[in-house]
Amino acid sequence: MLFFNRAKKSKYNDFTEIGIDMHSHLIPNVDDGAQNVEDSIQIIDGLKNLGFSQLITTPHTLQDIHPNTKQTLNKGYELLFGKLPNAIQLSLSSEYYLDEQFRQQLEANDLMPFNGNRLLVEMSQISRPHNLEEVIFDLAIRGYQVVLAHPERYLFFHKNFDYYVRLKEMGVELQVNALSLTEHYGKGIKLIAEKLIEKNMIDFIGTDIHHVRHLDGLAKVPMTKHFTTLVDSGLLKNKELSTI
Repeated sequence: MLFFNRAKKSKYNDFTEIGIDMHSHLIPNVDDGAQNVEDSIQIIDGLKNLGFSQLITTPHTLQDIHPNTKQTLNKGYELLFGKLPNAIQLSLSSEYYLDEQFRQQLEANDLMPFNGNRLLVEMSQISRPHNLEEVIFDLAIRGYQVVLAHPERYLFFHKNFDYYVRLKEMGVELQVNALSLTEHYGKGIKLIAEKLIEKNMIDFIGTDIHHVRHLDGLAKVPMTKHFTTLVDSGLLKNKELSTI
């Protein structure tokens, strides 16, 4: 008698159970994401087809490269008014690089947090800021909730996994990139992302989508073992960000 191995059917086929993407680059021509309105709409339509119903888009604010402000981001955001696919809600925040411009915007109260007074922040992927803990404490004192974008991608943390524990102890929420659950960024980053999920340290999942070509990779994510583990953990806070 012949026996055939059948691939186990995935529990999840798309991102409907997540519902809200809280990390993306959809505003036209403000960073290295969508380059024009048509590009933005094509990506947004693709995210809708992947099961998302609400999008919090977070274009970069990064001095010298993408020195955005509330004004530049809102101007780009307004270009999308009236052009969104049906049943998709889009709101605006930013992914803030921890640099001098961020400090200036913080002092000027010129930041755009999302629900829960959350700020999505990032830093160099190869060297840890010497004052990282000081910045986190300062933001907490000011009433902000820090969400660290793609912690699995900071290579200097890979050598000292306990520092992720330290971040959680300081109240930092961690957002894993969906594509990190594949080998999109490499095997090492995938392994760290999986370890963070296994240790119940992830608070949010985000697409971090920049281009239409990312859609094909994202479509494979819900079929991964660690996506199921993450969703079934009950720890994800994406739905807490709903504005409906």
